[in-house]
Amino acid sequence: MENFSLRNKIIIMLILPILVILLMSGETLYLKVKETKSIKKTSSYVDLSLKSTKLLNTLQQEKEYSLIFLKSYGKKYDKELSSLREEANKHKIELLSYLDNFDTKSYSQEFLSSTKKVVEDLKKIDEIRKKVDSIAISDDELLNYYQGLNLHLLFYINDVLVYNNDGKLSKKLQAYSSLVNITEAASKERRIIYQILENGVLFSDDYSQFNKLISIQNTYLDIFEKMLSVEEYKGFSEKLKACSECNEVENYRKIIENKALKDEIIKKVYELSGFGGLVENYSDYLLKGDDSITNKMQRFHSSILRELNRYRRVEGISAEEKKLIKKIKNTFDEYMGTTLDIQEGYSQGKSIKEIYSAISIENSEAIEALAKLNNTIFDSDYNRWFEVATKRIDYFKKYGEDISEDIKSYIKEKDSSLVNGFIMTLVFVIVVILIVFIVSSLITKKIVKQLNIFKEGLEYSFQYVIREKESLKPIVVTGKDEFSLMNIHMNNQMEKVKEIIEQDRRVVAEISDVVEKVSNGFLQYSINEKGATQEVESLRLIINKMIRYTKQKVDNINLVLDNYALGKYRFRLSEEQRVGMYGDFGSLSAGSILLGQSISQLIAMITNAGKELEENTEILSSSSQSLSLRANEQAASLEETAASIEEITSNMQSSGEDVSKMLQIAEELNSSAIKGNDEATKTAKSMDEINEKVTAISEAITVIDQIAFQTNILSLNAAVEAATAGEAGKGFAVVAQEVRNLASRSAEAAKRIKSLVEDATLKSAHGKDITTNMISGYTQLSNKITETKEIIDNVSSAIREQEKGMIQINETITTLDEMTQKNAETSTNIDKLSKEVAKLSTRLLGITEKANIADKYYYMVDDVDLIQSISKYKNDHINFKKKHFSTLNSREAITVISSDLCDLGKWMGNLEEQKSELVATTEWKTLKEKHLLIHNKIQLFVDLNSNRANNDELKKVAKEIEEITTEVFNNLNDIAVVNTKLVRKEHLSLNK
Repeated sequence: MENFSLRNKIIIMLILPILVILLMSGETLYLKVKETKSIKKTSSYVDLSLKSTKLLNTLQQEKEYSLIFLKSYGKKYDKELSSLREEANKHKIELLSYLDNFDTKSYSQEFLSSTKKVVEDLKKIDEIRKKVDSIAISDDELLNYYQGLNLHLLFYINDVLVYNNDGKLSKKLQAYSSLVNITEAASKERRIIYQILENGVLFSDDYSQFNKLISIQNTYLDIFEKMLSVEEYKGFSEKLKACSECNEVENYRKIIENKALKDEIIKKVYELSGFGGLVENYSDYLLKGDDSITNKMQRFHSSILRELNRYRRVEGISAEEKKLIKKIKNTFDEYMGTTLDIQEGYSQGKSIKEIYSAISIENSEAIEALAKLNNTIFDSDYNRWFEVATKRIDYFKKYGEDISEDIKSYIKEKDSSLVNGFIMTLVFVIVVILIVFIVSSLITKKIVKQLNIFKEGLEYSFQYVIREKESLKPIVVTGKDEFSLMNIHMNNQMEKVKEIIEQDRRVVAEISDVVEKVSNGFLQYSINEKGATQEVESLRLIINKMIRYTKQKVDNINLVLDNYALGKYRFRLSEEQRVGMYGDFGSLSAGSILLGQSISQLIAMITNAGKELEENTEILSSSSQSLSLRANEQAASLEETAASIEEITSNMQSSGEDVSKMLQIAEELNSSAIKGNDEATKTAKSMDEINEKVTAISEAITVIDQIAFQTNILSLNAAVEAATAGEAGKGFAVVAQEVRNLASRSAEAAKRIKSLVEDATLKSAHGKDITTNMISGYTQLSNKITETKEIIDNVSSAIREQEKGMIQINETITTLDEMTQKNAETSTNIDKLSKEVAKLSTRLLGITEKANIADKYYYMVDDVDLIQSISKYKNDHINFKKKHFSTLNSREAITVISSDLCDLGKWMGNLEEQKSELVATTEWKTLKEKHLLIHNKIQLFVDLNSNRANNDELKKVAKEIEEITTEVFNNLNDIAVVNTKLVRKEHLSLNK
């Protein structure tokens, strides 16, 4: 392609669109041919579907009529069934004949399988019909056969949509398919409602199937509406509304829905009145006379009336139903009305038989009314239903036939349109190719000429740009076409290029001058001349930015050192000032921080030592003065103590004699207490025996009372049974009444005896409690006497021991008096020495108080060796960064030493092996994490640098390195603080 001339390239460029047109036209023609074949294939499949649908519609009718024929044992619709069979046979022959000549090669395996099943099922139809005629087939077998056959026939109309790619035809086919499915569901609905109306009973399965069929029809009607245009569906709806039989179908559907609601109400009435309901509670009230039962009856009665009123409000209720409901209501009202008679009978002391004979409720009419409401569908005629449902189905079939004719017409028009379109497309392609070929030849000559002129001018311009020519020569412009405009534009742009080149020369010269001054240490200069090109201007701005930022960093480090010189060791750069302090500047900044921390630690050491010395001297001075004072006071006290001890010794000898007399009296009192305890124990035993006998009597009385109660219950039941038996049980009722009287007298006698026994029990228990208290009192008295004897013995022994001790104390006091005199003299000498040391500590604190350092340094410097080690590890990590940053320019991928192999890591490892207390602290864990992190971040920075990552990535990691370095320094300081706490704690424990 590179060896072709411009003219040939242009020709090729013009030929390519022609080829594209040919390809697109060929593709269009191919699609037209393919679409023509597809529409013909669809046409044949549509014909098959329409023929199968005609047979399907007839078989649907035949199925429903056959079921009714079977249920009536051959008495209904025999002529209609024969007519339908003749029509079905006609459609069957047409379908089988069409299938024999149908090309099935290009259809799916499912199509072949369905076709095979259709043929097999159609061969069985005569056998099925014979069984129907002889009433030798079940409903299920008949339904299974016809539903299976219809399902296979429905396959064709549903499957034809797969083989069609025409949107409009698809809608028509979908509409036709929807009508077929509606007809199928409507036929089933006709049969289900016919059975319901004929039987007069709505079973739950029938109602469920009824709702399902209506839902199916509504679904397919929605699909049918979407497939038609607005005008088409409007016409369909108007015709459907004009169909009086179709509207009557809705009335019958409403009857079925109302019947379901009525059945639900009747079922609720049965539940409220039957077992556990109004009638059973009425019987309980009659037998027991318990007024609480009437509340339950009232609730059931109100619930029944609510349900009956709910039945009355059902739409379309007949006059006969209203009469039946009234009968039911009157009966239940009568139940509630007689409760007053029952209540009055019980209040008058009447027997159950007398009460029962006084009331009379006839509930047979209510039972019959409920049964009739439950087993009757009012205002309905199943023959009329079958007639109107058939009319509605015929309406859908007729509309389906209209759509099928419309589908056939559309397919013919589509086929004709495709043929005409193919011819028109072919003619159009030929004409376009001729026009393009002629025009392309004329244009090619003009383009080649103009391009040659542009080529010469462009070559000269480039020679100027690369400095082969010293001046510009404009391109010759001829004409006003696009090429001429391009030449004019080229001339204008080259003039701009000339101005840009000259301006950039001036900028480069200034850059060279400023860089040399900066390298001499003067960071105040900047490049002022602006670049003409974006690249040169960007270079100028970058160099100025580098000089400005470098000066800011140097100024910030000088600011830190200036504050250190003034003793302000708390000073730290702000977050904004630390931005960009990375790499070598970061190491310099970290070094300045380390310097400040080291000086702060030294000052803290001196201050702590001075304060400790000052505190100790104060304590020493105070203690020596106090010691001298106390020694003198002690000498005076010792003399007084000696006199008191002699007096105490004399008193103790007198107390010993009194204790001996107390011991003799306690012995006599103990003997009397033991004797009283024995007598009280015997009395308590006698009271227990009396109590046991009384308890046995009480239990026997309880048994007698229970027997009397059971006898009373049995006599009551016998009286109820006697009342139920009428005259035959009258004598038995008299006996039962006497038994009840005897049981009542027995119960009263047992109650009186029980009262006397309980009183005796209480008296016996009270005496027992008194005796028990006496025993307890004697026991406690004896124990106290024994304890008193022991105490007296102990006191006697103690007095003798104390007498010996007081003699020894007197001797010791004499010795202490001599030692006290010597202590007073020594404390005076110590006081003089402590004052001289206090002056020295004051001078030390005066030296350090001018320095401003952080308070935490005072709490970290007790262990001087650790502080020196920490400073070394900080400095090591500054040098560690410098070492690896020095290799960045080579961009080599090097491996950073592991965190556990550097000096800090080894020190941490040794402490962990020694199980130092520092290892268990949170500060240690944080230090370990940050130490590992700084090694990882430096490794990451080296890796990114070797992979030539962009500056933003490197800057982000560099910032993290400096932040983590500062955190490691702070973590090491925290470790020093923790160590100081441990050291001070250890010193404190040793001092204790």
